[in-house]
Amino acid sequence: MKQDTKQREDGRATRERLLDCAEALTAAKGFASVTSKEICQQAGANLAAVNYHFGSREGLYEAMLYRVHDRIISQTTLQDIAEGAGTPREKLERFFDSLLWSVQRGGRAGADERAIQVWLREALGNATAFLPILRHLATTKFPWVRKLFADYLGRSEGDPVLYSGILHTMAPILLLNLKDFFPIAAEDEPMRILRDPAFHAAMRMYAFAGLDALKKA
Repeated sequence: MKQDTKQREDGRATRERLLDCAEALTAAKGFASVTSKEICQQAGANLAAVNYHFGSREGLYEAMLYRVHDRIISQTTLQDIAEGAGTPREKLERFFDSLLWSVQRGGRAGADERAIQVWLREALGNATAFLPILRHLATTKFPWVRKLFADYLGRSEGDPVLYSGILHTMAPILLLNLKDFFPIAAEDEPMRILRDPAFHAAMRMYAFAGLDALKKA
């Protein structure tokens, strides 16, 4: 029994090392430029470990991206916000805070810079492989985001105005994450501003100004 437990623990540890190494190498040069051999060598595992733990190289890719996106914002976090206590505005504010803090390393959303680098690198540079991941998230996480906006705007889930509100609110936040592709040092003025709580407060104020205009329309 103890041996079986140890084998399971060793298996979980190997799986996590493979994900960690795949993520680090993907952040550096993109998954398409990384070989399974490189990942296994860095993880201290044999080449068969990828198929054993993930079924295939594609399975490893999917597992890595799902884990990365959960560090940016998890489905549990979205569900807790949407179903938790508070007014529609308070819930949407908590959602904004989670995303805005994900711009910072170690933010409250549990994100780090490498996670965002991996996500954006693959979204921008590996569209064919990335699209199935996006479709999956559209059916698991996006419905909670849509509910938060629909409740605040008082719009049905099929209303085009609702999607306009989501798009114009999310686009600036997504743009902030592109900072990881800018040649800006951590101590530079633009980076300092992005980390300033006053900047985040202004971003949230801007978002609600647009949403409130849609509510009155």
